[in-house]
Amino acid sequence: MRSYRTARWGVQGVFVLLTAWIGIDFLLFFRQVTAGGAVTVTRPAGVEAFLPISALMALKRLLVTGLWDDVHPAGLALLIAFLLGGVLARRAFCSWICPIGTLSRGLEVVRTRLLRLPPRWAVPTWARRYGPMVKYPLLAGFLWISLSMPVDSIDLFLHAPFNLGADAAMLRMFAELSVTGMAVLSFLVVLSLVLRNGWCRLLCPYGALFAAAGALSPFHVQRDPAACHACGACARACGMGIAVDHLVRVRSAECTSCLSCLSVCRFDGALGVVGPTGRIRRPWLVPAGALAILALAYGLAQATGHWQSDLSLAAYRFAYLMAGAGH
Repeated sequence: MRSYRTARWGVQGVFVLLTAWIGIDFLLFFRQVTAGGAVTVTRPAGVEAFLPISALMALKRLLVTGLWDDVHPAGLALLIAFLLGGVLARRAFCSWICPIGTLSRGLEVVRTRLLRLPPRWAVPTWARRYGPMVKYPLLAGFLWISLSMPVDSIDLFLHAPFNLGADAAMLRMFAELSVTGMAVLSFLVVLSLVLRNGWCRLLCPYGALFAAAGALSPFHVQRDPAACHACGACARACGMGIAVDHLVRVRSAECTSCLSCLSVCRFDGALGVVGPTGRIRRPWLVPAGALAILALAYGLAQATGHWQSDLSLAAYRFAYLMAGAGH
């Protein structure tokens, strides 16, 4: 059973390396474009995964007009893949793919092994129950910003210099981190040290979006009370604070399909993943399905010309400088 945890570390490591490669490649592209000389590096389209508001607007435009986003096409492809993966495997994106989730998991190791803080604090029931709801108003705000605009206005926004240069503006924000930005990041690190996966559990609007999509998932963890010995290992292993040992069916929106509870369960038949046709013999197939959807979306987007943007280097240079990213 412990192979689930090992496999997840492996998958997360691959996506961390992929994110680092995208970041380095984009930094080189940005520097060459803004320098005004020869550009020998291709812009990595994967950077658009970090532009969710633009992708949400593009999704509305797609649903209304049938037109794919030609500015950040990969961002739209990735958002659709993440949503479909959420419908299949709940918040598997958070526990298997997201590099912030990986960082949060690393901080969990720090808090338990170095700081030796308890895996679960004795907090009031209302805090455990309603604390994770904080991220949903944040999600509602993002959705209102993204989806309340008329399609004509969305089209103007998608093609405006601000959106064209949004990737470079994001790069500059992290490269030239302000005092406020450092304070916010420090707060989030401390939050995740005090509370396991604090950002993911309480504040991440992206996680809230996938949790909403996960409400449609036909798969969930199920506990057999007859085989369970009530040792509490599954609840202690859950990074999202779900009281697995007190539930029969884990239908919580916070479940990330990380399979940590199954990894630590020592009693055959006590925990498993069930679907429409009953218990699944290989639970890892559920998060693997989300990864397969992501790979399929990438392949289809590449094959159909919906991955790389058609913007010219001159357009990127103009947008980056107009957005203030070149200063």
